[in-house]
Amino acid sequence: MKLEFLSEGSSDCRLIRLYSFTRPEALRLKQIAGQLSTGELREIALDGEPGIDPVCGCHLLLRLGKRDQGIVQLAPLRFECALSDEGWLDVSSLLEPFCETDTTGFQWLVDKGAISLLISVKGTC
Repeated sequence: MKLEFLSEGSSDCRLIRLYSFTRPEALRLKQIAGQLSTGELREIALDGEPGIDPVCGCHLLLRLGKRDQGIVQLAPLRFECALSDEGWLDVSSLLEPFCETDTTGFQWLVDKGAISLLISVKGTC
């Protein structure tokens, strides 16, 4: 699964996209969101997970927060996404279609904060 920050384009729609993934990688991402929603995980560096290919060194820390803060940029290619337990549960639900076979399309996973998170089968929306 590629993890990429798109710095080019509109400043109104800055985003991190996840694309070019396998079904097991989508299942693992759904599992991570579920573990964050229950508090089993408090935080995890997504770019350090097996199967994640951080394009140009993109770093994304996923964290359980008290509220849905969304994604903030900490440095040029370092980001943190903090969501509440309900926020991570929503993300887990949004990932379900990508865990099926023959899935197409895209889904906005996080749209809070200045940077959105997109999952896309083909890398486009």
